[in-house]
Amino acid sequence: MIATFFIEVGLALYIVLFRKMNLASRLSIFLLVCLAIFQLAEYGICESWGASSTAWVKIGFVAITLLPPLGLHLVYVIGGRKIDWVVRVSYLVAVVWIGFFIFGTLLKGAVCEGNYVIFHIPEPHEGWYYFYYNVTIVIAMTIAYTTSKVVSSKRTKAALQSLIVGYLAFIVPSIVFTTFDSYSGTDSPLPSIMCGFAVLFALILTINVVPKVTEKK
Repeated sequence: MIATFFIEVGLALYIVLFRKMNLASRLSIFLLVCLAIFQLAEYGICESWGASSTAWVKIGFVAITLLPPLGLHLVYVIGGRKIDWVVRVSYLVAVVWIGFFIFGTLLKGAVCEGNYVIFHIPEPHEGWYYFYYNVTIVIAMTIAYTTSKVVSSKRTKAALQSLIVGYLAFIVPSIVFTTFDSYSGTDSPLPSIMCGFAVLFALILTINVVPKVTEKK
């Protein structure tokens, strides 16, 4: 967890130091920072470090709740699409969930296991939360695919295709792992598993996407 944190922070710093800033690079940095914050939160939970377990759970979920709209927004920016109601609604839904997590009692705690952290979210809220998460990711991938088919710039097309590969790099392994795990109901390792594999997304984003949509300093 802490190693992944440093990798993602390092990737964000690489963009800051070596790429010129535009909206695409800023969104990429925000994505990397949110991923890193979740890894730090997991480390805090497992090591009882710096704050209470409940506080770390809330910090972690605030960070990962922002990931789907940030990714969707990035797809729009790279594809040159005008920001519309789809992106705005995704941010609004994320803010609502964040409000529930910070001020409500939806997050009941977490348990540190050997390979990931088990989070407890009562039903039906867990199902609705993953519905929001998965639908937003599917929309982002779909728009990235359809936009890549019509854009004329080869660099833009390649960036959008790399984003799709980045999404699949953590979605597919996460599905495989959660299919065969022994947890069910309100004890869910899915956020931990997805964000663990999301380091692959972070690497693809930094190496294959950002260089195609930004210039060197």
